[in-house]
Amino acid sequence: MTAASAERTWSRQLVIVMTLAAVAILARSAIFLFRDQSYFDSDQAVIGLMGKHLSELRAFPLFLYGQNYILAVEAWMAALSFKVFGVSVAALKLPLLLVNFVIVFLLLRTLVREAGLTPAFAGIASLFIIAAPPGTAAMLVEASGVNIEPFLYTLLIWLTRAHPGWCGAIFAVGFMQREFTLYSLLSLALIAGITGHLFTREALRRALAGLRSAAEVWLVVTLAKQYSSAAGPGTSIADIRAPANNVLELLTRICFDQGTVGGGVWRLLSVHMTQLFGTRVEPLWQFAIDSNVTEGLPFAWVLVAGAMGLAGVRIAVWIARQRQLPRETWFPAYLTAVGLTAAAAFVIARCGAQGHVRYALPTLFAAVGLGAWFLSIERDRRLRTVWIVLVAAWASVSALSHAKLYAEYATHPPPGTKLLLVRHLQARGIKYAIADYWMAYYISFVTKEQIVVMANDFPRILEYERVVNQHLGEAVVISRRPCGDVKPVVEGVYLCPP
Repeated sequence: MTAASAERTWSRQLVIVMTLAAVAILARSAIFLFRDQSYFDSDQAVIGLMGKHLSELRAFPLFLYGQNYILAVEAWMAALSFKVFGVSVAALKLPLLLVNFVIVFLLLRTLVREAGLTPAFAGIASLFIIAAPPGTAAMLVEASGVNIEPFLYTLLIWLTRAHPGWCGAIFAVGFMQREFTLYSLLSLALIAGITGHLFTREALRRALAGLRSAAEVWLVVTLAKQYSSAAGPGTSIADIRAPANNVLELLTRICFDQGTVGGGVWRLLSVHMTQLFGTRVEPLWQFAIDSNVTEGLPFAWVLVAGAMGLAGVRIAVWIARQRQLPRETWFPAYLTAVGLTAAAAFVIARCGAQGHVRYALPTLFAAVGLGAWFLSIERDRRLRTVWIVLVAAWASVSALSHAKLYAEYATHPPPGTKLLLVRHLQARGIKYAIADYWMAYYISFVTKEQIVVMANDFPRILEYERVVNQHLGEAVVISRRPCGDVKPVVEGVYLCPP
């Protein structure tokens, strides 16, 4: 076989693997896109409302309403989607699904071209993202403004490392959206240091050029922020009380306690990693998914632990013998470093891994990186086979969990309490209401602002307060506590006078 024909064969195989990966991503995401009740809350609704206001030219959101951090990238993507498809939960999440596709496309392509993996091996190593279990899959299409984009920025920073202008700009945008992008820059520097490319004149030139580009993007955003709608239509930056930028915001959320590190490592491995990889039997409602089924199987953690342990040991032995990193291992090593840095930061900077599992999401890259690294260096076919069987078995557990969720929604879907409440409000012709944060913006977005609900505990859109107060005689209070002898309109929810 000539080199040209071999290249064509690999290209065809890569297209097949990418197609299968796209089908798998769509399958793991579809319920969360097209069934509104499945995984949607007010945090996501705020992003949707920002996109709606932008698409209607009623507001210019630059950061999350009410804050000076989380660059409004998702709101801008949603605005374009709303223009094409109309305002809906599916249209809000569609751009995030496309970002998932792009991430896996870049991941597979780079593993094949730079790590020298066959398309099949690249696909198997990437299964930890492609075949994510329901709890993790929901977060990967969650319109929270922060979950999926760091994966894309990580890959783009690697691919543009020789073009500091682009690399610096991507880092600046990524950092202003989610500080996790810093892990990618630190990992890039680590790989450059290990390979002897860090302390060179060219590296210094690139670093300065990248820093200049990042500073320019930061300056543009800082200037634009003065004209942004910081708390909804008709507001400005003067209408919010928040730290001046996301660096100060980050510092306020860092929690370090040396005594919690040991317990944090155990919590990371026994709780967050089992959630992230879907190996522990756990009800999906604990992930805020509207479902009565569970994910995972007993002792499924052995599959992931076995695969990662085997890969880690073989890589450690290989490094001890090689004492260097050949070029084909740079990208897998970079992915591994990003994932491990994310895990370490979660333990150290969150008082022992205290917080939501979303803070550990980039750790998925460690699993992909270790797998790709192992497959690129392992010459023992038997060990490769063992590793592939372990990963395939884990992917089967994940697929089973998705199958249970699909079966539930196909045969006896959950009633969707909030959607029932929305239908009740619409049936009664109610257009103005007061509620807590977790109901207010959900109802406002799902009804496309036909019902305006003011949040009485954590307001993000100040216009709603003015509108509801102007129509207070027509408004109702949506309460989780009974008021007098009023009967609940849905379980645990009452409509009370203002």
